[in-house]
Amino acid sequence: ATFALCHWTNQCRRLENLSTDHRQFLPQGLKSGTEEFNRRSELFKDAAIRNQFCLDCILRHAGKPHSQQATTANTFVADGLVSKVSSVLKSLARDWSEDGRAERDMAYEPILQAITKHVPINPTKKDAPRICVPGAGVGRLALEITALGYRVQGNEFSLFMLLASDFVLNNTNPERPIQISPWLLESRNSHSSSDPIRIVSIPDVHPNSYFQSENEEPDFSMAAGDFCSIYSHARQAGRWDAVASCFFLDTAPNIVEYIRVIYNMLKVGGALINFGPLLYHWSGPALRPDDQSYEDRFSHLDRRYMTSMDLSWEDVRHIILNVGFDLVEEKIGIPALYTADRRSMMNMSYRCIHFVAIKYD
Repeated sequence: ATFALCHWTNQCRRLENLSTDHRQFLPQGLKSGTEEFNRRSELFKDAAIRNQFCLDCILRHAGKPHSQQATTANTFVADGLVSKVSSVLKSLARDWSEDGRAERDMAYEPILQAITKHVPINPTKKDAPRICVPGAGVGRLALEITALGYRVQGNEFSLFMLLASDFVLNNTNPERPIQISPWLLESRNSHSSSDPIRIVSIPDVHPNSYFQSENEEPDFSMAAGDFCSIYSHARQAGRWDAVASCFFLDTAPNIVEYIRVIYNMLKVGGALINFGPLLYHWSGPALRPDDQSYEDRFSHLDRRYMTSMDLSWEDVRHIILNVGFDLVEEKIGIPALYTADRRSMMNMSYRCIHFVAIKYD
């Protein structure tokens, strides 16, 4: 909440810096000391406290220190970590609120349909197919697949997402919803001053409601850590019937490595089922003509920014085939959003690739 309140203070400071001549044209809600300004201030503080309460619940569930505990720390986290916390709140809204249903339908439905088509459950076999969901985030897609009857393991690298998924999967109930304002720090492209503070309730469903009875023990787990480090291990080879990747392949600093790891972890006949864009999260800075040492100029950056490759779908497609997959389904240009604020004047709309690749030998 401290950082959110600083966001409000910064906005107020900029308003105060206006000349008296300019301030006279502001609406009452932007004039310090007015009733409307004080009301906006209280609503913003309430939203910040809502978000902090959710974060405290996540931390308390994990047995970690939270804001209600006294601290003597006089240092603050880096801006990048604040951005990650904001991403967690937006991801919770995407995966676990009624507001996020439209986004989930865009991205998850094609994957779920492809799984039931290409990795069907055989009722004559004792065990259902095993499916890995890398980049599982806060867990909704992995749980949806488990609810279809599959054995599922989600994989996530981000500690922030892991803590949030553990909390929402194991300690939330729509009868006692948690309210958040996930777009609180979005000050641009708003139609109304009330847009950033509006409330989203999570979860929209009880995670246990996906299963037939409370006594049913789903075969569902989450693996924490780097995807390649975990699944390139020899014991993972040929163990999986499918990998369901959603907005994941482009998180690779080396997409060739991702595809090879996926190929090796799949059984013969196993499927890579993908939906997402090619944003390339590790896309590096530009090389300048006067660069004497590109690496030295950006030595402060994570090494992965210096080695990541931005490849076209045409090139990625060839890599998939060259690794040994057969493409049996391929659709491009499917519109999708990701943690979008539907009330905003601006959202990034992706035109995604959906494909199914089979390992035949």
